[in-house]
Amino acid sequence: MPQNTPLYIVTSQHPRVGKTLIARLLIESFRFSDRPVIGYDLDPREPTFASLFPKEVVAIDITETPGQMALFDQLVTDSWRTTVIDLAHGKSDQFFAVMSEIGFEREARRRLMKPVVLFIADSAPATAKRYAELRQLLPDTAFVPVHNEAASFMLIEQDFPPSRRDLGKLHIPRLSPVVRGVIDRPGFSFSAYLGKRPGGPTEVHTWIDTIFSEFRELELRLLIGELESSLRGYARQSAYQAR
Repeated sequence: MPQNTPLYIVTSQHPRVGKTLIARLLIESFRFSDRPVIGYDLDPREPTFASLFPKEVVAIDITETPGQMALFDQLVTDSWRTTVIDLAHGKSDQFFAVMSEIGFEREARRRLMKPVVLFIADSAPATAKRYAELRQLLPDTAFVPVHNEAASFMLIEQDFPPSRRDLGKLHIPRLSPVVRGVIDRPGFSFSAYLGKRPGGPTEVHTWIDTIFSEFRELELRLLIGELESSLRGYARQSAYQAR
């Protein structure tokens, strides 16, 4: 069975909750494992994500229809490699509305792509409401809540259920001042730092290792879900043919 290529959409209801940091970690984790990856920065005012990865990330303004069409056409073209979208919270409504209107889920399925929304949770009631609305709007998209300890003390799990129970959630540990001071240096690379341990692992290594492991486990759960779905489909088809 051919494996679906993930399309990660990192989004949030509010700014300054670690959205770009998570998109950045995703890109770095795929580069660390030598996987082909491309990213899109949908913040036309402050394309921080694109400035960090000028070779891998393209900034696109989806305020107008031409930009929207250019983005979704490019997503289809890039279906052979893993994609990471840093979705500016102010563009979230627009992006998901277009995604639904053009039937992108159906086209993604045809192209063997798997859209995965990484939604950063917080304690505001409006955030849980928006999460539920998006799940209803895009029933064939995988939704995975993200608990970033730096943005929210705890995750109320009943407010942010994953689209499949087995997908679970992503957990981003709180940054200590030591880790924050290291990763905020200009030009810092998670993957490059992870490969250098001359004096043994540091707190920064442990923090990066933990998050990269979370990403790998999520992808394994996605793959298992695909296999189980295919096996059920084969079983139904075989049962029908045996009649």
